[in-house]
Amino acid sequence: MTRHLNDNVKLFFFSVLKFLAEIDWVGNGPPADEPICGFHGKKCVMWKVAIFVSGITAAILLLALLVTYKNWAYEQELDSLLWKIDFKDIQINECTPSTNTRSVSKNIHPLIRTSQVSLSSNAEGDFRYTTIFTTVGIYKGRMLAVKRFKKKSIDITRKMKKELKVMRDLRHDNLNPFVGACVEPPNIIIITEYCSRGASELDILENEDVKLDNMFNASIIGDIVRGMTYLHESPLRSHGNLKSSNCLVDSRWVVRISDFGLHELKFGADTGDNEMDFEKQCEKLLWKAPELLRDPCSPANGTQKGDIFSFGIILYEIISRKGPYGPTSMTPSEIIKCVIRKDHNPPFRPRVAKLCGSFDCVISCMQECWSEYPESRPDFKAISGKLRPMRRGMKPNIFDNMLAMMEKYANNLEALVDERTDQLNEEKKKTDALLYEMLPKYVADQLKRGHKVEAESFDSVTIYFSDIVGFTKMAAECSPLEVVDFLNDLYTCFDSIIENYDVYKVETIGDAYMVVSGLPIQNGDKHVGEIASMALHLLEAIKMFPLRHKPEEILMLRIGIHSALRVHCSESSRILLEKLGGYTLEERGIINIKGKGDMKTFWLTGQESYRRKKLSEPEESQKTNSNQSVTRSSLRQPNKVSNSKSVQCRRMSLESPKQL
Repeated sequence: MTRHLNDNVKLFFFSVLKFLAEIDWVGNGPPADEPICGFHGKKCVMWKVAIFVSGITAAILLLALLVTYKNWAYEQELDSLLWKIDFKDIQINECTPSTNTRSVSKNIHPLIRTSQVSLSSNAEGDFRYTTIFTTVGIYKGRMLAVKRFKKKSIDITRKMKKELKVMRDLRHDNLNPFVGACVEPPNIIIITEYCSRGASELDILENEDVKLDNMFNASIIGDIVRGMTYLHESPLRSHGNLKSSNCLVDSRWVVRISDFGLHELKFGADTGDNEMDFEKQCEKLLWKAPELLRDPCSPANGTQKGDIFSFGIILYEIISRKGPYGPTSMTPSEIIKCVIRKDHNPPFRPRVAKLCGSFDCVISCMQECWSEYPESRPDFKAISGKLRPMRRGMKPNIFDNMLAMMEKYANNLEALVDERTDQLNEEKKKTDALLYEMLPKYVADQLKRGHKVEAESFDSVTIYFSDIVGFTKMAAECSPLEVVDFLNDLYTCFDSIIENYDVYKVETIGDAYMVVSGLPIQNGDKHVGEIASMALHLLEAIKMFPLRHKPEEILMLRIGIHSALRVHCSESSRILLEKLGGYTLEERGIINIKGKGDMKTFWLTGQESYRRKKLSEPEESQKTNSNQSVTRSSLRQPNKVSNSKSVQCRRMSLESPKQL
């Protein structure tokens, strides 16, 4: 009844109500009389469940698809062999690497090391101005380090592919990047970046010319710590062969760690260790942890705690610069035996008592690193914190630190260059002194300037010749050493005297002493006076010359001098010249000729004009024949001309071939 009444009221109300304007509804229409899902939400329950289930299913399918794609891409990358390099694409440098022989103690074994000549290299493989620390090669215009292995065959397993991929993906400023490998026997090689400054151990730590202050040490140590921290957090987990020779230095003085990983590839390969002697093999184990030395089946990749021990030894090397175990007379094998023994108390380690001026934090850190118990050794993150005081005073900007390092290195190089220049000048003076003893100063200076020294003819010079009277008899009565000492003292005395005169010593043979004046620089007519004064000076000196083995004996000096041109002939030559005719000879008389006895000799003083004309006729006829026969002259004439010139040069030159 009530409902019927309400309906009548509504009908009456709407029949009376008149709309004067259109209503502006929110939502472009009147509101619905009921919500979409109903007043109790029961109409939309199935739709929500369907959407939720569909979303979860789609997410699972998408995730499975992504995982499948990632695995497929990973397998494709493994199978693509991006690390593989064709051996034909590598231009191997055939020159032998610079040999570096390290030693346990520099006081016991001499160290042979190289000096860095240049940091430059080029794409064409020009190694003339670069010190080579290892076998290098050019690949795609880059100079790379090449490490060879001897292995009969290689089976590329999935594990090896994964290891090679990990090596190729490792990228860090303090790790020497792996470029690729060639696995085609017999050319099995591993290719890495080439560090131009070589190993820190051989070319920095044991090179006394390189001055290392705290900033350099902190930089080297910090680079090693950062590189090893990254390596321990990588899939490789450890190095296994950490030592100072595997800490390379590039051209920017950044340390890069090398020779890590690729244990599957290296397994079973002949690295040449078997050909080394036992001490050399033990020398490579000086950085290995004692627990690994005791275990014959220790893993090839080592352990993280073993790397910490190796770092402690390297830390000692950097601070002491005396090798891994300092100055010691022990051989590497003896050191290894002491490290392995457990009954040493304390364990055998390098001596830190002599490390003067070092940070206390560094000494305590290295002692913790080479602890006998692996669990007591800190990790590299803890080591970085312990060594933070070393970097005190260094600039926070790495670029500023590098500039400061390079400035110090440049100053060190300047001092080194000055020292080497002084040494070079000293050696140059010695070389010049030796050269001036062999050649006239004028001739030697011309040769030093690169000029040619032409043979000259001198119209007038004076020659001095002397010997010791009775030298043959005296030499027979003395021992060889006494004769050598006597001649050495005599010529030292003579040489000191002739330095005061304008003369040149031609040669000394036995007791004979030959000097000339007036050449190679002409001095007019003064040459005879120079020789005469020198001869009198020598006569005065010989009177006071002492003999070591015969102090009471007085030497007698026989001297002969001559100026201008003169030809001395034997009697047989005079007879033949008289048969030919046209020559003028003058008898000298009977003189004693060494090895011949008394002989009559003659002076050749001149020749008639017709004889000179006869000698010139064959030369003119030869020139006529050469003009008529060009072919024959081209084959023979040059030799004759050169021969005649050489004869003329020998005649005009007062230098003996031996002296020149």
